[in-house]
Amino acid sequence: QPTHSSPNQTHVHPFTTHLDTRYPAAAAASSSTPINLCTKTMDFGRQMQSVPGIIAKSNIRLVDETHLGADDALDRAVCKSSNVAAMDLFLGNDNPSVPPARRDANQENGACESGNDSSTSLLQEKQLLINCDLYNERHLPPPRSTIQPTDLVVIFESFNDINFVYATPNDIFSNRNGHFHHNDFIGKPYGCKIRSRNNDGLGFLYLLRPTPELWARSLPHRTQIVHELDAAMIVHHLNVSPNMIVCESGTGSGAMSHVFLRSLAPMGKLHTYEFNKVRVEKAREEFVGHGLGHLVEVHHRDVCGKKALLKLNGEECCGVSGEEKETADKAEEANKSSEDDGKGGFQLGQSVAHAIFLDFPEP
Repeated sequence: QPTHSSPNQTHVHPFTTHLDTRYPAAAAASSSTPINLCTKTMDFGRQMQSVPGIIAKSNIRLVDETHLGADDALDRAVCKSSNVAAMDLFLGNDNPSVPPARRDANQENGACESGNDSSTSLLQEKQLLINCDLYNERHLPPPRSTIQPTDLVVIFESFNDINFVYATPNDIFSNRNGHFHHNDFIGKPYGCKIRSRNNDGLGFLYLLRPTPELWARSLPHRTQIVHELDAAMIVHHLNVSPNMIVCESGTGSGAMSHVFLRSLAPMGKLHTYEFNKVRVEKAREEFVGHGLGHLVEVHHRDVCGKKALLKLNGEECCGVSGEEKETADKAEEANKSSEDDGKGGFQLGQSVAHAIFLDFPEP
């Protein structure tokens, strides 16, 4: 059985919210606990593994026609036929040994006119491809079944009260139902029910595996967010699929970004843009902590180019007092970005993105 920590060792993870006001000591300790983000929380963001598939296990490859004996004509003919079949399987219509009549109609005339020397040279170049060991399959690793230290865990307290923590040894999550020790989370399967160590174990909660939908329900709101129903329609109408490149503006709290990342994983890329520097830094921290840093690039840039538009229309200082202008200039300096030239746009070049999603606070 896990042991209870002493009162002076009790502290709460900084991401833990909804602290019961009856435990001010735990709430005070939470502000001094360092953020310990993990790198393996979202299953869809993990790196793919190369594993032997059906082709790799078939052991199909080119063989030496004389490996059974140079004097046996029948064995040589069998080996030669086997090599032709292997080339036909791996190279298809690009197999130089296939008669022209069996190739595509578009390639037939050119194949008939090609000489034996060119066919032999082409065959030698492509022989290196006829090896089953080169064709491993890439798969996502199986989902983790148990909670490990630093894993993101969604806390289901009730339908309208969903929270999250990063499982940290010796930390405590506290709410009105009691104290729940992170040590009780670690090693438990996702979906399990955990009871509090106080209140005679009457308080309980459920530990859920993080998904973009659950993350949207529990994340710290920095802006208004796109919820699951609207997010599903957006992904459907944009036809976002694996390995696509998507541009998003703005990032906000990152709820919609997580939905895009799940849809374009494992080899896609999300370029998300945000004009607020604080939200940019928090979004980068969360993406890396959720193991999604290799799928997303957060840009600190105003794609609307509103500053350049105001200067063009001569409206930048219209109706603004000197004190207000000075305050605005200080805020602009604090939010200054080397990436934002004030002209707007994504600055990624032409025909880069497969889909663009614009989520602006105003038209």
